[in-house]
Amino acid sequence: MDFDYRLIVKYLLDDLSALEMETLLNWRKENVSNEAFFETLIKLKLNYRCRDIIHGKTLVSLNKINKKITKKHPIAIVRQIINYAAVLIVLIFFSYTINKYCDENFEYTKISVQQGESIKKFNLSDGTVVWLNEASTIKIPKSFSKNKRRIELEGEAYFDVKKNQHSPFIADVSSMKVKVLGTSFNLKNKKKSGVVETILVTGKVVLLDKKGKPVYDMFPGEKVTYSLNNNEYSVRTIDTNVSTAWHLNQLTFENSTLREIVNKLSLIYDVNINLESKKLADRKYRCVINRDETLEQVLDILSYLAPIQYKIEGDEIFIYE
Repeated sequence: MDFDYRLIVKYLLDDLSALEMETLLNWRKENVSNEAFFETLIKLKLNYRCRDIIHGKTLVSLNKINKKITKKHPIAIVRQIINYAAVLIVLIFFSYTINKYCDENFEYTKISVQQGESIKKFNLSDGTVVWLNEASTIKIPKSFSKNKRRIELEGEAYFDVKKNQHSPFIADVSSMKVKVLGTSFNLKNKKKSGVVETILVTGKVVLLDKKGKPVYDMFPGEKVTYSLNNNEYSVRTIDTNVSTAWHLNQLTFENSTLREIVNKLSLIYDVNINLESKKLADRKYRCVINRDETLEQVLDILSYLAPIQYKIEGDEIFIYE
């Protein structure tokens, strides 16, 4: 029996009977193409941000198209083609209307920290506290919906999420989502490389794929790295105090060479640091340094950790054994 594509239009209008809904769901299960097509319908219909718009101008247009479809009586093959074409037109119009009105009417606030700037700490409207790292941008709606708190992140941020059982906190990054209720976690979205790193400090985090399906439930102390290019996840246990120390205005060096450390210090303190030899430059350190310490205090810490000496001449620093 041919499928009546008018059921799809009626589904968008919330005008299906129980029997018609059963018919539609059976059609959905027939093959992968139908399943993908139906998922698109669901995404359009459940776009919570534009619910009022959907029940306004869009539904009027859908009703008109549905009435036109109902009046047609061609032979079975032609009817099916026309109906299918009508549904596609509806979807295009429906999607265009949603995107147009959402872009114009749904307001966001963007907060950015440029490279070299200080970390920004601020509160969201729900009580969640955010620390935004340098070279990062967060996109926040001016008001959260009742059933979802959604933000977008490019770069790195640390979140202390206010618990709300009825409104999950969702962070959108690249092609995955991080869903939490009341949690402290660190999120880094390396958009250029397609890598997302999630560190759970306290509470519970569920990683979702781009379709919103659960992929992995994280435990405190875990770091999950997702590669978009390879579509692969890796999990390991880490010291969260060290890995998230940046949000406390601290610099963390984990098995870093002295060359890597002085390069970072050169940028922070705007000085030129000279290393005496390659052997010295390759020496590795594991340490945490407070950003509010002076350069001389930092060099004293390095001297304590390893047998090195230093000399300061204006903006030039010399490190030697």
